Amino acid sequence: MALFSVTAHRWFYRVWANKTAVLGGVLAIVSLSLAHYAGFLMKVPLQIVSVAGVQLANGVTTTFLFYVFFSAVVARVLTSMLQLVVLPILALTDRGVFRKMDWAQQRRFVRSHRQTIKWEGSVWFVVQAFLFILVTLAVYVKFTVTWISGAGLVISMILVVLSGLFRSGFFLQPKLRTFIRKIKTRDTRSGLAASAAFVTITAASIIVAFFLGNMRASLLRDQAPQMIVTKEFTGKAAVVASSETALLLYQKQADQQRYIYSTPEFTATTETKSVFPPIGARP
Repeated sequence: MALFSVTAHRWFYRVWANKTAVLGGVLAIVSLSLAHYAGFLMKVPLQIVSVAGVQLANGVTTTFLFYVFFSAVVARVLTSMLQLVVLPILALTDRGVFRKMDWAQQRRFVRSHRQTIKWEGSVWFVVQAFLFILVTLAVYVKFTVTWISGAGLVISMILVVLSGLFRSGFFLQPKLRTFIRKIKTRDTRSGLAASAAFVTITAASIIVAFFLGNMRASLLRDQAPQMIVTKEFTGKAAVVASSETALLLYQKQADQQRYIYSTPEFTATTETKSVFPPIGARP
């Protein structure tokens, strides 16, 4: 009981010592949906954002969270199916069915088998994270990555990783093995590394959510126009976003583009040039 009390005291001390980083990370996680929505609205004109921004937020963020949970479940199912295939094969190749071992070989096998079990959880976690990202890119944005969004995402992730290594004190150690050993043996280093990892993962999640929003908007703008009939607009347009009875539509002719925000009460539009049919005109 006393050991538990001392451990809890140390844990709370580490959290309190890094309260600014932890609080910032919690607030950042809460704002993931807003980061995604901000990326989604990057190329939408400010005139439309000022009118439709609040009304469309619920629809866009709800869709984003649905696909996130959907991708997480699919990634978990695929990982479980992969385990059912890989683990029996690994067991047969590692132990063998008719292999006979002497005492020395058996001891080596026990050590290697324990190491495999020890690292198995981490390996499957990495596999599941990779599948989650892959499934999300496939079903949510259909790998719609432009040069700007792709380069921005890669550069941002590199900077985030470097920032995390700097916060954890990695550059103070000449060797990776020494850095890992000090994290395991020193409470101060382990607390600093945990705080840096938390902040780094949070920052990476926000960046990914932002660029996913930008990619999602690009995908929807590039889809084939469909026939839309509202109270004041009838014509072919791409549906960029929707929320209850509100629609954000997009039209493009050559280099010209037009955004239309339509509700039962009113319709707002902005366009680069007057090359589109007037709102209310029948095709």
